[in-house]
Amino acid sequence: MNINIYLVSTVHREKGNCTSERLFEILNKIKPDVVFCETSKQLFEDFKKGLIHSSLEFNAIEKLSKYHSFSFVAIDSFPAPSSIFRKQVEELFGIINQDEKFSNALKKNNENTHLFGFEYLNSDESIQVFDEMSEREKNVISQLENLEYTNVYKNWLSVIDNRENEMLENINSYVKNNEFETAVFLVGAAHRKAIFNKIKVNKNIQLKWNLEVAK
Repeated sequence: MNINIYLVSTVHREKGNCTSERLFEILNKIKPDVVFCETSKQLFEDFKKGLIHSSLEFNAIEKLSKYHSFSFVAIDSFPAPSSIFRKQVEELFGIINQDEKFSNALKKNNENTHLFGFEYLNSDESIQVFDEMSEREKNVISQLENLEYTNVYKNWLSVIDNRENEMLENINSYVKNNEFETAVFLVGAAHRKAIFNKIKVNKNIQLKWNLEVAK
């Protein structure tokens, strides 16, 4: 039996028309048996304890639970980077943000998210804007000619790649061990293109992916 799984690109904080209420409406329309989410078990536990108050996805999931029964699966199990590495990445992107073309693409992404919400985040235009930012990142790094920054950036891309791989592996593992018909995968819009490409390369024949969800 094929399982319908909806890839819903999102952001982790409310921005303009990208709200937890709108995400709830999308989820409630799908009525999934399972919600896979780009988060860790610890973060979700912290939310339930009231230690985290602002999460677009968690707020939408909490409201959905009042109307519909489903299983929630936190699938981001890759170890978090060290505080030192996160500080290095933050410093690096502080430099990248000074690039005019990068900052323009970032501004465009933020404006489109505010104006069009999930319709934008789940569109080809969103992928194109993230591609623009990625190309500018690489361009800035190459111009810096700084080995330390180059290594930090390579390691950062490796962390993202490994997280995406592990999330998809966790989904596949859950599919093998559980019976259900419909699922949703909530993941940050920056991962959309890579996730889609990895789905095509490492296709799980049990999963029928649906990308048309935010209309």
